[in-house]
Amino acid sequence: MVKLTGPHFSITALGKFGKVTVYSIWKGIQYARMLVTPTNPQSGAQGDRRVMLGGLGRSAKYVQPEQTFETFAKAITPAGQSWISYYVKYIQTEYFSDVAGYDALYDEFVAHAAAANFSAEANSLGLVSYDLAYKDMTNAFHYGLMLYCLAKYATDQYLLDNTKFNASPYTTALASWDLAKIQEMVADFSA
Repeated sequence: MVKLTGPHFSITALGKFGKVTVYSIWKGIQYARMLVTPTNPQSGAQGDRRVMLGGLGRSAKYVQPEQTFETFAKAITPAGQSWISYYVKYIQTEYFSDVAGYDALYDEFVAHAAAANFSAEANSLGLVSYDLAYKDMTNAFHYGLMLYCLAKYATDQYLLDNTKFNASPYTTALASWDLAKIQEMVADFSA
């Protein structure tokens, strides 16, 4: 039971009361709210979505600010979004709408003639595969696939509008990429 020694909220109240109410101060104003305990069920479907999002987010962190790739990416990003959020949204919408879509792009990457080169360049950048124990899908987000997704995004943007990513290697169909094209893209991350 709470004992008040003054009118309600005329004194400072902080903390949790029972398992129902939390008292706090925000910008100098006292307030009370219901106690909400977040859940994290770690379901297989949640694990699948987290692997897809986590892998995409990790793939973009090696693109350095104000470099060629980022400049191209920012030029096509809608106002109010970061290029990374736009990239993640595009890949999620076009390819990773479900596990079957993810598996299809994973299989496309593995079957690519330069898959080993994508993996080697990704490894040289320090990319690491991303996985969660509680996912349902079969494949982890491979570090080579991370680099492949960036290439897929850039070449898709060129195909959609040939004024976007209008430079080598992005003007070459991704199926034709070899080690030189992959290295050219990686150079655009930091050169």
